[in-house]
Amino acid sequence: MEYQRTLATPIEMNSITLHSGIPASMTIHPAPADSGILFRRADLSPVENISAVPHNVSSTDRCTQLTNEQHYSISMVEHVMSALRGMGVDNAIIEADGEEIPVFDGSSVMISDRIAETGLVEQHALKKYRRLTQAIRVQIGRSYLEAIPSEEISYEIQFTNDHEFPFLTNQIAYFNPAIHDYRSEISPARTFGFEQEVNLLRSKGLIQGASMDNAVLIGNSQILSDLRYPDEFARHKLLDVMGDLALAPPVLAQVRGVRTSHRLNTLLAREIMNNLH
Repeated sequence: MEYQRTLATPIEMNSITLHSGIPASMTIHPAPADSGILFRRADLSPVENISAVPHNVSSTDRCTQLTNEQHYSISMVEHVMSALRGMGVDNAIIEADGEEIPVFDGSSVMISDRIAETGLVEQHALKKYRRLTQAIRVQIGRSYLEAIPSEEISYEIQFTNDHEFPFLTNQIAYFNPAIHDYRSEISPARTFGFEQEVNLLRSKGLIQGASMDNAVLIGNSQILSDLRYPDEFARHKLLDVMGDLALAPPVLAQVRGVRTSHRLNTLLAREIMNNLH
């Protein structure tokens, strides 16, 4: 038997935001058993709660945004959600001082490290692993993500060189929480972007806080950042998949995808919710 877990004590963290480019903070609090993950906009009066569930997804443009029934939003939730799922946290309240979660170094490793330092406590409630009624697949053009019923949880995500740069290769990242370590193998993988897209994204009001300190930059002739892994792009794609799918309950399934995106990830999370037993 496996019991649900939450944080032993709160964790407070500060950084800049990736898209709005302003300083921000968040505090991850312990939460009662069976409460799941809840975001809390502490900058609002009264405070607004936003549940981390698939039907609250309101935007997937370069990050995942959640919006509650009162139309208050929280964005860039995928990295902290990934860290919580990857580190085995079932219940938590994430208190933010604005509408965007801080980006830190573009990965989830700082969050995972703090969770490891703080420690977890078991709660008096069993952890519930759900099963799928059938295999499910979402697809947009050549991109797809699928979940196949299994007796264990695993992820296999492929990053493809669609820009056809000769210095980039297709990459595949695989993760099974029963045999791999999320904190060392997945959480350090950083978000990445292409130099040729920077001006367009900034003209749309995105990546205002992006820098070489919080993203891997891919130039037109070479990768302009030092990589933490040869397959860091695929590992970060997997990190995002785990974070977005953490909007749904833990499911015994093999998750496989190619050219994944926040849109595909959250579409699959919705379909998972509709195919549970």
